[in-house]
Amino acid sequence: MLKQEEFEDKYVNKIHCADCLEILKDFPDSCVDLVITSPPYNTGGKSLGYHPNSKTGDNFYDNYADNMGFEEYTAFLTRIIADCLRISRYVMWNMQLLANNRMTMFYLIEQYKQNIKDILIWNKQAVSQITGKNGTLAKGYEFVFMMGVEKGMAFSYNNFPQNGYVPNRQTWYKQESIPEHHATFPLDLPLYFIGHFSKPTDLILDPFCGSGTTCVAAKMLGRNYIGIDISEEYCEIARQRIKAVETGVPVKEQKQGQGALFEGREEEGESPTDMKFVDDFYDLYE
Repeated sequence: MLKQEEFEDKYVNKIHCADCLEILKDFPDSCVDLVITSPPYNTGGKSLGYHPNSKTGDNFYDNYADNMGFEEYTAFLTRIIADCLRISRYVMWNMQLLANNRMTMFYLIEQYKQNIKDILIWNKQAVSQITGKNGTLAKGYEFVFMMGVEKGMAFSYNNFPQNGYVPNRQTWYKQESIPEHHATFPLDLPLYFIGHFSKPTDLILDPFCGSGTTCVAAKMLGRNYIGIDISEEYCEIARQRIKAVETGVPVKEQKQGQGALFEGREEEGESPTDMKFVDDFYDLYE
């Protein structure tokens, strides 16, 4: 386990291509303010959704099979949740109930019933169950298990509005497409949790960062971040998206070497933390 200063120098504000179980062992206790993540759903890697611009066929991931047995998958998630609760004040854990993961989900609810402070329901476009057979319902929602080590349902550390109104049900739709990665959540999801459950300069972690949506949202809202993923391709996509926030240069133009066309945007007032920039970000990844 690293000392705090060593940890910050090595990991903070970086995207790391690695197994999160190996990296998290290095992290000191209580070194992170907020974890927001969505683990693999154990679907066998197949998606029944419509992905016209896909670069991975009907697979969710580029090189991960996503097809563990019950015991292996349950142990895998249990270890990661335990580490996240060790290092972070709060853990926002997004999962969808599917045929191949439902027994694991019920186990996790029982195992962490003292840590689950609330559950947010994410309403979304209903799609066919990925691993289900004929007769199963189209899934139009997902859970976000909101966990912490403090007792009770109240979140003592928060950034709530003055009226205290923060509903635990939200409707979000994806407004951007990542051709290389189908299993992404909308940018609105991490923006919501980061905005309400952290404060400026806090440290946000996503141990399954994929294409970097959590880290992008952290950067937009003036937080520090750590992203971890086993795919170097996804890590590079995440780095490009974060660079788009920092510079205002869309990913497509970055790849074409056209950054000079966007010079001076921040001097004109388009800083990464103003909400107009957040609204405009959907145009930065194409």
